[in-house]
Amino acid sequence: MTVLIIGGSDFLGAALVRQAGSADGRPVATFHSRPGDDGRATWHHLDLRDPINMEKLLDTVAPAVLINASSGGADWAVTAEGGIRLVARLGSLDG
Repeated sequence: MTVLIIGGSDFLGAALVRQAGSADGRPVATFHSRPGDDGRATWHHLDLRDPINMEKLLDTVAPAVLINASSGGADWAVTAEGGIRLVARLGSLDG
């Protein structure tokens, strides 16, 4: 089972990567500025303001579980619109 943690290098995301890395399987995590330091994860750069890159990542990783732990602070395009894009994309997979 592939677990994808969006925002894996942030405080909450790093804790989730550690937990997922201690279970069976290798988590996949994203970063915006720099990858986290947990070597148990496979790291991918992701900017939630870039829907094309987000689509490519989701197609490549094909996660069974997606956790959005991203934090854009006051950047509405990341914090709100990025999360909406993720949900809309995942909703389109339901059929």
